[in-house]
Amino acid sequence: MRGETSARADGVREGGEAGSPQPGRGCNVLFLYGAITTYTNTIYEYIDAFHRYSGFRTFFGNLDPDTDFDVDLSLFDAVAIHYSVRLPFDQISESAAEALSRYQGLKYLFIQDEYDHTRRAWYWIRRLGIQLVFTVVPEAGVATVYPPQELPGVRFVSVLTGYVSEHMDTGGNFAPPSTRRLVVGYRGRPLPVRYGQLGFDKVEVGRMVRAYCQARGIPCDIGWTEEQRIYGPAWYDFMASCRSMLGCESGSNVFDWDGKLEHELAQLRSQAAHLDERGAYEQLVRPLEIPGLMNQVSPRVFEAIAAGTVLVLFEGNYSGVVEPGRHYIPLAKDGSNLDEVFAKLADDAFVDAMARRAYDDVIASGRFGYRQFVARVDSEVQASLRALPARAQPAERSPGRGATLPLSTAPLRSQPPMIYQAFMGLPPSWGAALRGAHRRAYPVWCALPRPLRRVLKSPLRLAVKWLKRP
Repeated sequence: MRGETSARADGVREGGEAGSPQPGRGCNVLFLYGAITTYTNTIYEYIDAFHRYSGFRTFFGNLDPDTDFDVDLSLFDAVAIHYSVRLPFDQISESAAEALSRYQGLKYLFIQDEYDHTRRAWYWIRRLGIQLVFTVVPEAGVATVYPPQELPGVRFVSVLTGYVSEHMDTGGNFAPPSTRRLVVGYRGRPLPVRYGQLGFDKVEVGRMVRAYCQARGIPCDIGWTEEQRIYGPAWYDFMASCRSMLGCESGSNVFDWDGKLEHELAQLRSQAAHLDERGAYEQLVRPLEIPGLMNQVSPRVFEAIAAGTVLVLFEGNYSGVVEPGRHYIPLAKDGSNLDEVFAKLADDAFVDAMARRAYDDVIASGRFGYRQFVARVDSEVQASLRALPARAQPAERSPGRGATLPLSTAPLRSQPPMIYQAFMGLPPSWGAALRGAHRRAYPVWCALPRPLRRVLKSPLRLAVKWLKRP
């Protein structure tokens, strides 16, 4: 396990803030995560929330699949594994797997993208002996994705993919949407056909509304290509310049139970080159779709509400976070109510009231903040700890007192991977093409044997240096 900093507890709770709930005072929790992924804001904020708000004494460790694991787990009451360690893609070393399997304390898992290699996730939950899983599968679908007979004794708790971070809470200091020039804004992304209808929706909502606006001269800025993506602070500026923002539910209802779907799609395309994406979907993907199972709210919903931007969303449930007519304007997927939608957007008093109401209910209330999320996790973890049989503890259990561990008392923020750094400074079309190729190639890379990955890393680093040369 790659070293970070020495962890020192000395009887003092290392994670959390003064005044935050402390259900596990004196309990040591090891939080394992993939440090290479924390260049992404949403991942870092999720992990850092446990440093800021957890009542447990939390230590953070980078779980590197290519490095031996050498932590004394007997010093911890519980071990958490974050979704940045992608267990369904075997992103765990054999030494870590063996150590975690032997560990008799509480083991709990945060997992996302559960439609990919689902049965492989079952395997790791069973092998590691995980007792508690925080899943983004809505409660009604948990038994479908995780059959009790396959995972007896495992408890599942449904959570959201992300929450409201502190930087989103502007205190309600935003320009009223009625004063903004652009009536509608949107940035989507065309997803591979394997994501099914929810993936198609991300383009269809933009295509439909842009055509409507262009036909009527309504100011809009709507795009869904990689070249049109907006990153960093510019994204928040863009949202704050729009009266409304389009959206649809996230997730995928197409379950690739055994990780074979991409191979089957490649075979289909080679045999029927004339098939477009929709044709491939109808022939191969649609039969695998379980409509309504994994529809979820996107963190972008929180971002738009925080910016005081009215949401225009395809009709859906949105994890129960927002209500149609109260927090957003519902848009029929066939576009049959577009005239009604734009009549509401033209009503200054209506959009200002909706933006304020959504902000007060969703952001200012704190109901969907990371502090409340971590408090809920702490409560569920403590309940599972109480249910475990008592086990013998070493005389000295304070990580950092009498022992130096390769851990840190807060998660580390990483730089973008070397391949992403190579994109910086390239023409937008080049960067877009390389990012798309990287997303498609990543699962293939993860499937390669670890010795082969080690061999390939050196020429990849040289290639990146060549791309970045003056």
